[in-house]
Amino acid sequence: MSDFWDAASAVATTAATGVALWLAVYEVQMRRRDETVRQGAQAHKVLSAIEGTRGKVVNHSSEPLLELRIIRADAEVNGSPVAVRWADDAQRIFGNVSAGEERQLELQVQGWGPLIRAGLEEGIDEGIAPINATDHRLTIQFLDAAGLWWQRVGLRPPTRILGEPAQPAASPE
Repeated sequence: MSDFWDAASAVATTAATGVALWLAVYEVQMRRRDETVRQGAQAHKVLSAIEGTRGKVVNHSSEPLLELRIIRADAEVNGSPVAVRWADDAQRIFGNVSAGEERQLELQVQGWGPLIRAGLEEGIDEGIAPINATDHRLTIQFLDAAGLWWQRVGLRPPTRILGEPAQPAASPE
């Protein structure tokens, strides 16, 4: 009978150890997830948009951005990116963007060729991007109040930058 209790005790001990290990791993995963959410809280409140001929970035968080870089502006035409131009001397690296502040980038209107609607030429397609462009967006990188670098493309979720931040691209030709 003692062999039965020895075997039962061994099974119970093994099961308890397995449960304890599973709980420890689960707790570590939950802490990592919570830390990731906490780290990204400010990054989710930094928004960019292109409105008319202006790209703008707004810090909606309650903390300052230590640095902001507008890397590029673009749109999509038939699933392919089309670069949007700005003045060569436009400022695109900003220090200390306080809570609630906005930074802007003036975009250049350019000709994209003839404007054709219903098979008829109606003039010149002029704008910051072709008339049939969609998903106008800025790519920004910023240093948050915790000293973490982030990248955000349009309204897509922000992603951490683990290396060095990028330099803003030159205005496309």
